[in-house]
Amino acid sequence: MQWISYIPKSYLSWFVGTMANLPLPKPLSTILVRWFARAYKIDSSLATRPLESFPSIGAFFTRDLRPEVRPVGEGIVSPVDGTLRSAQDVSSVGDATLVKGRNYSIAGLLGNEPLAARFSNGQVWNFYLSPQDAHHIFSPVDGTIVRSVHVPGKLWPVNDWAISAVDGLFVVNERVISFIETPNGMVAVVMVGATNVGRIALSYAPIETNRAPWRAHAQRALDHCPALPVKRGEKIGTFKMGSTVVLVFENRPFDVSKTGMQVKVTYGSPLAALC
Repeated sequence: MQWISYIPKSYLSWFVGTMANLPLPKPLSTILVRWFARAYKIDSSLATRPLESFPSIGAFFTRDLRPEVRPVGEGIVSPVDGTLRSAQDVSSVGDATLVKGRNYSIAGLLGNEPLAARFSNGQVWNFYLSPQDAHHIFSPVDGTIVRSVHVPGKLWPVNDWAISAVDGLFVVNERVISFIETPNGMVAVVMVGATNVGRIALSYAPIETNRAPWRAHAQRALDHCPALPVKRGEKIGTFKMGSTVVLVFENRPFDVSKTGMQVKVTYGSPLAALC
């Protein structure tokens, strides 16, 4: 897998995302979308639209699901359809462990040292989205969105090889962060980019990544004043292709010492059930 080090991953991801969203003649688009659904064992009956109505694989990737198949539970809920890879308390030095002993700084992840101090005694949940999963991201809590940040970066894969090979992977890769204030402390929803993630887009603010990888991009922050109300289970963003979401809690909402790893989750399902 070391060969990927030599590939311009931002350009590759932009190209793949552009091709995946290119509208095709209906017979061809139907054939390709059907093939994609079969290849990844996707239950297309959960979508709000029939499979034949999607003009491209990219459009099918960002399909909406029928609300009745994803009821929103109580408390703190999963922000995605995906796999829970880890759940852990932030260490005393403000680090979290990815897997296999690879640590990363919460301050680096969030792109803001002063704000990260609020999370020094917090908790981190890591979710992976496979091509099988729907790729919208939803708020895990009721609250108000006070700040949005786009942190430019690399687009390494987020698979096991990259986790082992790339030090501080989640701090290196591009990410978009929504900071949500709640009565029980702040929650950061971190959308992490990866190879072939064409774009990350927010639903509530004009941030969309990787539109022009040939241009230099600086970190961009939006402070929302007044803050934007959000309900748990409400869509806040989309991966236009797949990746990883990290939840960072200011306060520790659960005892995660016995939380099972590699657990499939659906958006809107209570996280307390996993503890």
